[in-house]
Amino acid sequence: MPRSLVTGATGFVGSNLVAHLLGLGQQVRCLVRDMRRAAPLESLGAELSLGELNDPSSLGRAVEGVDIVYHVAGRVRAFRSQQFITDNVEGTRNLAVACAEGSTPPGLVVVSSIAAGGPSRPGYPRKESDEDRPISAYGESKLAAERAAAKFAGQVPVSIIRPPIIFGPADRASLAIFRGVQWTRIHPVPGFRKFPVSLVHVFDLCAALVRVAESGQRVPVLENGKACLATGTYHVASERTVGYGELGLLAAQSLGFKAIALPTPKALFWMVGGLAELLGQIRRKPGLLNLDKIREAVAPGWECSDKKIRAELDYKNPAVLEERFAETAAWYREHGWI
Repeated sequence: MPRSLVTGATGFVGSNLVAHLLGLGQQVRCLVRDMRRAAPLESLGAELSLGELNDPSSLGRAVEGVDIVYHVAGRVRAFRSQQFITDNVEGTRNLAVACAEGSTPPGLVVVSSIAAGGPSRPGYPRKESDEDRPISAYGESKLAAERAAAKFAGQVPVSIIRPPIIFGPADRASLAIFRGVQWTRIHPVPGFRKFPVSLVHVFDLCAALVRVAESGQRVPVLENGKACLATGTYHVASERTVGYGELGLLAAQSLGFKAIALPTPKALFWMVGGLAELLGQIRRKPGLLNLDKIREAVAPGWECSDKKIRAELDYKNPAVLEERFAETAAWYREHGWI
């Protein structure tokens, strides 16, 4: 069985990926900044490697002897765009350098985001071959991180996966939606038009990551030295696209009651986002909601097509959205989050 390294292993996606890989019988090493916080991963059977993405020497130790590196770590909210650059772009570049300089360079699977490509147009889900047009500082940093990794495609086998909205056990971002409909029975929707979004449950994302690592295309290097990102990039999504309003209704249904999707003027979202950003500045801690996230929230939609991964790697969703939302709600209740 391959030996894997997971960055961002204590986070939402990373912790689920570690559990998934261990369940497959793989040896798993985790790059962690805090050994105490990572203790639960060690109790599961993972090996801990102390280090950070901005510490090249620690990265060299972490990648030595592994076959696959799953790069999950990344900053999702920040006060300044430079923070995204430092963590998402420079951190990815440092990791790619460490992989390239290893005695046997491992494969590198970069977990990016649909935000790197930008929003979809109504009726046209984003495809991997579409032109990239990110609209947020976060999305711009994720695209730059992809390109930073791709520069080493001639030395390191690189693949990229761009998930849409991710939900599931231990997700605090989606928790806000569950709590919101639980407390108010209302799910605000930005604007008065349908806002299509793709979703993926974290278990399904983990399965897709393993498929890509084992059999996915790698980013090739063209003759002019530039990497062709579309070739080694994959979208992954649930079995259907939903409107943003339906997302809240699914959360309410999984909790055992009904809610309403309330169309809300986009100006109100901007006001709330501005207030949340101001509060974050005062507290010196960026929140889940800020102006950068509002730019994404008021876009035409975030729908992607994952026909490529289904056709090339025979990827399938083992469960429908209703089942995945029910599993997520059950986890939240079991752990006292709702």
